[in-house]
Amino acid sequence: MRAPALALAFLVLAAVLTSPATAEDWGAVGKVNKLISVKASPELAPGDSGRFEFYFNSTYSEPMYNVTLNASIYRYATIDESILIDASWPYAYPKIGETGTREWTWTSVRVDPGTSRLLNFTVVTAADSRDMPHGSVFSQSSYFVRFSVDFDGNVSGTMTPFRMESPGFFTDALWKQATSANATNPCTPPSCRGNVNLTILGVDGVVPDSAFGVKEPIPRWPFYMLIGLAAFFLVLAFLFWVEENPGSYPRVEAWWARTRGRIVRTVAPLRHRKTPKA
Repeated sequence: MRAPALALAFLVLAAVLTSPATAEDWGAVGKVNKLISVKASPELAPGDSGRFEFYFNSTYSEPMYNVTLNASIYRYATIDESILIDASWPYAYPKIGETGTREWTWTSVRVDPGTSRLLNFTVVTAADSRDMPHGSVFSQSSYFVRFSVDFDGNVSGTMTPFRMESPGFFTDALWKQATSANATNPCTPPSCRGNVNLTILGVDGVVPDSAFGVKEPIPRWPFYMLIGLAAFFLVLAFLFWVEENPGSYPRVEAWWARTRGRIVRTVAPLRHRKTPKA
């Protein structure tokens, strides 16, 4: 009797000390919105190219399998207008250098928990406004980038597909519907998270959008002209000071007297020139 009782005691103790396994919440807002974090978004002059760099972070405690991450340029916007970039976009640019299109894709068979990968693609622009619209010196403009993440995650021993999308995949009407009070009150996971009805959007989570800028750079010649004018007036002020303080800088004083005399002799005939009578 003692042996079975001792074994039962060990089983009870093991059950008490062993913490129950916690299922991964793949759609938790605090994990989904940190999957993608932008490191560097380029600000380009028309015709330039630049790196768009971002981190793909595994915010989960379990591995992600069959991961596909997609980034695409989907909207052009200024203060005055906002234009969707789709099949009807009439311009050849901007585009992504690695693919020659406006989309870029990265895949991985497995992403381990807690890892972070620095990814990037090259944004290519055109100098001619006939090839792509862009901002001017006094007008800001941006091209927006949207992301989607597809992967398989373990749910109670079953591999389940998940899809996360950024707001750029949804129309304004659909987004307003998904965030309306009627659709989010009450907001019960997993169909609703962070006051966004995911069932209406047809996704398991919402990742952030991003953007890059394309505008004509501020010309440098006004800056150089201001520096030149400042230097000129500084020298002129020094010469007037030398004139008012004779003997301080004899050589400079003598040179300034000769130069001023030449200027007077050159300007004097112009002052006394009279307009000939008809």
